[in-house]
Amino acid sequence: MKHFMPHGAFPGSELAARLELAEAACCEAFCLAAARVYGRADIFTLPACGGVAAHYGPGDMLNAVKGPGLRGAVSEAEWDAVEVTFAANRSPVAVDVSPFAESLFFELLRARGYRIGGFENVLYRQIDAANSRPESLKQGWELELVTPARAELWTSIMNRGFSNEGPEPPFSVNFGKVRATLANAMMLLLLIDGAPAAGAALSCSEGVAHFGGAAVLPAYRGRGAQRALTAARIELAHEQGCDVAKLDVLGGSISHRNAAASGFAVAYTRPQMVKTL
Repeated sequence: MKHFMPHGAFPGSELAARLELAEAACCEAFCLAAARVYGRADIFTLPACGGVAAHYGPGDMLNAVKGPGLRGAVSEAEWDAVEVTFAANRSPVAVDVSPFAESLFFELLRARGYRIGGFENVLYRQIDAANSRPESLKQGWELELVTPARAELWTSIMNRGFSNEGPEPPFSVNFGKVRATLANAMMLLLLIDGAPAAGAALSCSEGVAHFGGAAVLPAYRGRGAQRALTAARIELAHEQGCDVAKLDVLGGSISHRNAAASGFAVAYTRPQMVKTL
């Protein structure tokens, strides 16, 4: 099936639905895999007005609702189930809301007292044979597609990069351990002079490549590591049959500037709406 790929400065609702629902599918697959790996009852997913609510434990920072309000009918009863279940697990409800979601969904959130917790830019980039050729790596640089045996190392590099070598983020699941069980998820390590320096993630769904975070250890920043990881993921996404890539960044951040230099453009700005139950 040929996927729709708009051109121009203002992507519309069809592209937004593709991006959001692909992210929701990848997040659902990850959460269900985590439930299998850890065997915990407090790791689960729920349907959420066309999207998915993913829960990893009481108050866990990964808990989120992805892709709601984009598939037509908005079910009050379904949203009741999300709120009741999260409240029973002592977890706020954090909802990533596309600006192209149904107006009824925004009204539902307003009526229930949700507030804006923050904003992020959703970026996208077309992928085809002409723009997905691999870039030459610098001397002493090597890219590694991570196997399950190296998943723990990848997780360590990601956590150290995100925390700037400080205390590691209090995630309740090991990202590499879970991702190693998924067929549509890939992990990359960048080695510089033989030492692990940076890592990145990629997941694919329905022709959309969802770029997870890229993390570079402080000692290796400012050398182009993020751009090398982005180019490698674009090549991998093309090999997987994807025609568009997406990633989420804070507006004006270093990650935003790096992504723009790699051909990504802003599709839209997305608020995260939060309610403490």
